[in-house]
Amino acid sequence: MQQLFSTPARKRLVLLGGGHSHLAVLMYLAKNPLPGLDITLVSRDIETPYSGALPAYITGSYGEDELHIDLRPLAVMAGARIIQTQVEHLDLEDKKIHCPGRPPVCFDYISINIGSRPDTSRIPGAQQYALAVKPIDVFLGQWQLIRDAAVQALSESRHYAIAIVGGGPASVEMACAFRQAIAASGHIDKGALQLSIITSAASILSGHSKKAQALAAASLAHKGIVVRSGCEVTAIEQTQIHLRGATGQELLPTDCCVVATGASPAKWLADTGLAIDEQGFLQVNTALQSTSHPWVFAAGDIASIVGHPRPKSGVYAVRQGLPLAKNLRRFALGKHLHSYRPQKQALALLSLGDGSAIASRGRLALQGRWVARWKDMIDRAFVRKYSKLPDPGIAAAGNPAASLSEKPAPVLRCSGCAAKLPSSSLSRVLGALHSCSHMDIESSLGSVEDASIIRLEEQRALLQSVDHLRAFINDPYLFARIATIHSLSDIHAMGATAHSALAIVNLPHGATEIMEEQLLQVMTGCTEVLNAHNTALLGGHTSEAESLSFGLSVNAFAEPDRLLRKSGMQEGDILILSKALGTGALFAADMRYRARHRWIANALAQMQRSNQMAAHLLLQYHASACTDVTGFGLLGHLGEMILPQGCQVSVQLGALPALDGALQCFEQGIFSSLHQDNAEQATLLSNAAEFAQHPHLPLLFDPQTSGGLLASVAPEKAAACVQQLRDSGYVDAVCIGRVIRIAQPSASIVLED
Repeated sequence: MQQLFSTPARKRLVLLGGGHSHLAVLMYLAKNPLPGLDITLVSRDIETPYSGALPAYITGSYGEDELHIDLRPLAVMAGARIIQTQVEHLDLEDKKIHCPGRPPVCFDYISINIGSRPDTSRIPGAQQYALAVKPIDVFLGQWQLIRDAAVQALSESRHYAIAIVGGGPASVEMACAFRQAIAASGHIDKGALQLSIITSAASILSGHSKKAQALAAASLAHKGIVVRSGCEVTAIEQTQIHLRGATGQELLPTDCCVVATGASPAKWLADTGLAIDEQGFLQVNTALQSTSHPWVFAAGDIASIVGHPRPKSGVYAVRQGLPLAKNLRRFALGKHLHSYRPQKQALALLSLGDGSAIASRGRLALQGRWVARWKDMIDRAFVRKYSKLPDPGIAAAGNPAASLSEKPAPVLRCSGCAAKLPSSSLSRVLGALHSCSHMDIESSLGSVEDASIIRLEEQRALLQSVDHLRAFINDPYLFARIATIHSLSDIHAMGATAHSALAIVNLPHGATEIMEEQLLQVMTGCTEVLNAHNTALLGGHTSEAESLSFGLSVNAFAEPDRLLRKSGMQEGDILILSKALGTGALFAADMRYRARHRWIANALAQMQRSNQMAAHLLLQYHASACTDVTGFGLLGHLGEMILPQGCQVSVQLGALPALDGALQCFEQGIFSSLHQDNAEQATLLSNAAEFAQHPHLPLLFDPQTSGGLLASVAPEKAAACVQQLRDSGYVDAVCIGRVIRIAQPSASIVLED
């Protein structure tokens, strides 16, 4: 990856929340970078749903990716650190955000854009028996169950009742979308779908014109959706809703209740000491700056501009994005902030679920299919604006394995274990060196074993290994955890248990307090992993650098005769791989703003899975040989296993497990910068030409950071070994091939599908 901290950091900005305003902030800061500004995005959701497209998603007009805007590529383009987490406490006195399971996040100033959600606390039973439309991801997790239950009931000619509490635009759109989605099953006429909208106001869309209200009411009536206006919901039970209206008390039977009432703020804001209005929203001035804490900014639904009350609508949040971005930049520079005055009226486009929509602004209201097409154009353009980002550089075009002689230099250089020197270069340099040796040193310079072996006694040896990585993600804490697990892996690959370690930290230069915080983040991540492995941290060394890098020198003690080694395969052995492949391509895509957050989150989760338990199980099943798969890729490390013995092995390409998104990266021509050099090992393949177009072929050359173990196990034990690996958390563990014969004139690999 490119250097992450090339400019000394002087100010720390935290963007709390991934709302629509912060989309514009990230885009603006990406296009107008401020050297020395360290940016962190803290958000519960990184793949954030665009609320305007929710009705279209429910009716099936939009897919998953059309509904969601992935903040990850946008944050990477802006150079922002990404922390996906909940906030436990916002400490404005010490300027720290406390999050579960990690060190506090420090800031010099902060922007809050966390949106709002319906307040279910004021209606007895709502939190237990009703579903709020926000958070949208929680709502969507239940919507499919509601739809399936409704379709099942209607297909059996039974009634199914859905009540929506709230009379605003969201309620109208949801009611229409629900009906359209359920009708798509073909059972809408076989039973009685009872859809109701309940509002305490005199009519639906009370904040809109009479014309808009009439158009909406007519459309709802045509669809058989009942509007109960002037009704207050006093309680919600599992199968009924208590109402109080002009005619007195009433019970409304229901199978499902959805709450889409007006916005309410997060309760924890009241404990921060920030100025809030009567409803609990953050009070800001026209610079979108807190009226009580000048280093706090807020926008979107969570903010209330003093003197300029406006409805809680995504339209206003979108409009506030650019003024907020400019003021955040000006604040860092110590410049005068600009004033923003929100528009008095906003255009509302309400989808009616049947291909038509209502346009409402002020006294004007129009309905038609052309309005729906207009809304669709606006919604798709908004999502596309923040999803289709410019490519900062192109790696070698095409599949590097298909043209081994051509080696165009990638524009972007990868980090992690993909930043290794090519194995061919390393071999030539080590071969030119002449180091002294000692009788107690079992492994010489250039040895293929994963760790050096120094005999201390007849049945006791000291193992030592060293690893050092340049940061491949912009999160010092998480990077250090993965780098530590990666550094321990060489010891685990030999079946040993780490005893102690020394750390080497290169920190990007910056303000003293910022460097100190980053060191704390790094070393906290490191010590957490070492402590979990009962490995003592003995000390280490720190230095300033252009970018963050971290590594460990690891010690272990073991019985030499009980170690797992790279050589030792037996004819008929089954090759087992404990983790999926693809980290090199995924993080190359991440650098180019082409990786989805769920791909990277899944990869990071696997990279934090230690190989210690896998090694223990492989010892238990008497593995004959073992190594870990890292920077030289599966083929390079398998080559290290078969070359000393002259083994001929087969590898089933189709069986190779791929991390989510890795194959898509290959299809788009995205490869790690080390991929081409690793592909030089293709000379080991005896039938590569037959599989040149196989989608899994690039997995052989993809460099891995914190990859899994590759081992050979007797055929009668392989299936049980794989099953126990999976049961122990290595869910992608799989048999990938077999040892055909050993002691051949030359080692080779036969590919199979």
